[in-house]
Amino acid sequence: MNGKVLIWPKGSSMESAGVIGVREGGLYRFLGKPVQALVHDSVSLNSLWHRRYAHIHYRALPSLRKVVTGLPELQVEHDGICRGCALGKNANKSFPSSSSRSKGTLDLIHSDVCGPMTVTSLSGNRYYVIFIDDFSRKTWIYFMKTKDEVFNKFRE
Repeated sequence: MNGKVLIWPKGSSMESAGVIGVREGGLYRFLGKPVQALVHDSVSLNSLWHRRYAHIHYRALPSLRKVVTGLPELQVEHDGICRGCALGKNANKSFPSSSSRSKGTLDLIHSDVCGPMTVTSLSGNRYYVIFIDDFSRKTWIYFMKTKDEVFNKFRE
């Protein structure tokens, strides 16, 4: 259907389709009037600025006015617990300790590949691989443009 956005009930054919939007230039415009365009949740000023300043402690918020211009009057009191702060305090269970350990250098190597990074480095790399010797704990890190370079970096 040229430039039209269609919708039809699950399990039915396109004959029962209705047009809900049209293409205008490179964009699609919704036809009809939405019942509710936005859902708004009111947030206290303290909670808002607590989040904006990377979850700074609520007691530190009022003192920010000394160093930041244009900041509203903030109180030490806050309502409830910040969900982000509570989740950040959760501790992951650590791996169980292993009784086995390698007997010499390069007997056992742990590795991890990370990437692709959202931002490419100045030298064009988007991945890195890290190698850790289990015996000496010596660590090597290599930066790579593509993920298929891992084996060559291991051989180095």
